Amino acid sequence: MKNVHDVDYNPYLQNLYATSESFQKYAFENYFVITTVRNPFVRLVSGYRNKILRQPIGYYMKIIQDIFKEEQGDAATSSRSMRRNFRPSFQQFVEYIIRNEIIYSNFHFAPYSNPIGLCDVRYDMILQLETLEQQLEQLRQKVPSLLNVPFPASRTESNADVFSSEELTILAFSNLTASLRDRVYDIYKDEVNLLGYSVLDDPTFPFLKLANVTVIN
Repeated sequence: MKNVHDVDYNPYLQNLYATSESFQKYAFENYFVITTVRNPFVRLVSGYRNKILRQPIGYYMKIIQDIFKEEQGDAATSSRSMRRNFRPSFQQFVEYIIRNEIIYSNFHFAPYSNPIGLCDVRYDMILQLETLEQQLEQLRQKVPSLLNVPFPASRTESNADVFSSEELTILAFSNLTASLRDRVYDIYKDEVNLLGYSVLDDPTFPFLKLANVTVIN
């Protein structure tokens, strides 16, 4: 398995919502149903890093160009290289997706408490990305057919990234204004409360508040 998101690379992945309603109903009633969640503040930074800073295409390139025009004004049409190379700061990005309500509608950024129906779907297991290694072992015990399914390493484990998204989240949020940081906290407060995640000033961040983890200062 090279890519957990891409059907072309992942032979185990099938979009359930591309199947018939009758099969969807059968699957939810008879399959072992799981979902994976992630600390919302890390998820926001990870989305910014992956969709905006790396190689943005399509919809995300439009976001970048819109922010460029807002920031540069009349100069926005003067230089193609400026437009092509521009990447917004995390502050600019967060202000934009809140102002245009993208943070509520885009599945990369929207609060989990709504899009994945945590309260509407009967999940047999909810996995936290932060402690996924331990939980994968539990999942394999529940679903023996997964015993021989390889899971890809993280980008830091494979040396594609030097810093993890968790490490970058603390830095990124430290560069937000206090008012904008409070606004982001407010947007994700239901998700944080529902899932029990810690916030950035908690010593257990980014884990669950009651997670059995060792915190290294």
